Amino acid sequence: MKLKCIATGSTGNCYTLTSDSGETLILDCGIPIKEIKKGLDWNVKDVVGVLCTHKHLDHSKSVEDFEAMGIQILAPYLGDSCKPINMGEFTVKPFDLTTIDGNWTHTDANGEPCPIYGFLITHKEMGKMLYITDCEVVKWKFKGINHILLGVNYDKDLIDRDTGKANHVFRGHLSIDTACDFVKANYSDSLQNVIMCHLSSENSDRDSFIEKMKKVACGANVDVAVAGKSWDLKNPSECPF
Repeated sequence: MKLKCIATGSTGNCYTLTSDSGETLILDCGIPIKEIKKGLDWNVKDVVGVLCTHKHLDHSKSVEDFEAMGIQILAPYLGDSCKPINMGEFTVKPFDLTTIDGNWTHTDANGEPCPIYGFLITHKEMGKMLYITDCEVVKWKFKGINHILLGVNYDKDLIDRDTGKANHVFRGHLSIDTACDFVKANYSDSLQNVIMCHLSSENSDRDSFIEKMKKVACGANVDVAVAGKSWDLKNPSECPF
């Protein structure tokens, strides 16, 4: 299984999972459809589904384009069921990103709550993978996770609190410290990869994020997503060692 970053950040987010058999699952589609097709080497026929976390255009820009092509969309914020569904050989379980009290953990620019969902993705080639982004905190705990693609936006010590954007950043995104707490709480011996994505261009530091995450990932590969980069995801149960 190959995880690829086509785009990441506030200008647009799109990632793909492609199995050895060629099936591709798209995680968010927040860039023009032509750019996504280019990232797929123009091979759209093997796309088995598109997952969309929330309505903001940097994650949902090309939803209607994929709908027009007849490709299955899973967008729980539009009312889709949160029951597990199969997309090709992928099994996907959405979950709401709310607080224990039921409040949404992401906001619109004006501070209004923004419904948002994460996804637990399972496939025989990679085991279990989490995709979570654009949330202030994650209340859920998971067992036996093998790979995590996690939106980690800012370091609180780097934010200019005199700007009007500070509250939106705090209210709707994961800090590196909160992200480390989440990974630590969900660590398992089978965790192989923690890939951090959607870093703020102003309020993050790639190298310090990696060093902090390595301390809680306990030997798992830790990296930061950049456009064009890819990672091989393996199922630990198939490892001979």
